[in-house]
Amino acid sequence: MSTAGRRLAVTVIGALVLATAGAGCAAEHPNTPKPTAVLAPTVADGVQVFPLVGLADLRFSAATLNAKPGKIRVDFSVADGSASHNFVIPKIPAARTDILGAGASQSVTFTVTAPGDYPVICTLHPNMSATLHVA
Repeated sequence: MSTAGRRLAVTVIGALVLATAGAGCAAEHPNTPKPTAVLAPTVADGVQVFPLVGLADLRFSAATLNAKPGKIRVDFSVADGSASHNFVIPKIPAARTDILGAGASQSVTFTVTAPGDYPVICTLHPNMSATLHVA
């Protein structure tokens, strides 16, 4: 086989490997939630509960968490196949999880009495953010 033929074969094989790997990722994690703009809580025993997921594309599963003043619980999990993430509201010291790996979860409960917008971040990924909107 000529040098040009070998290069073409290597290029084709490389493209097939990349295409197969990319297709496998999508099929491997079919239960990963789709991001939503606004998430309203469910209420359990007077506590507002938000299920929030750190996604593989470095986003939270919701851009805004709409809450009322009071007790709030965030059930934070990290999607399978994702990098590690955490949930932190810098203005509320009790509103933070540990850094969690893919498939892990942790709940955090805190109280907010003042209406306003509270930025939510993942400290590992500076562009990964959301807002807790309390009204």
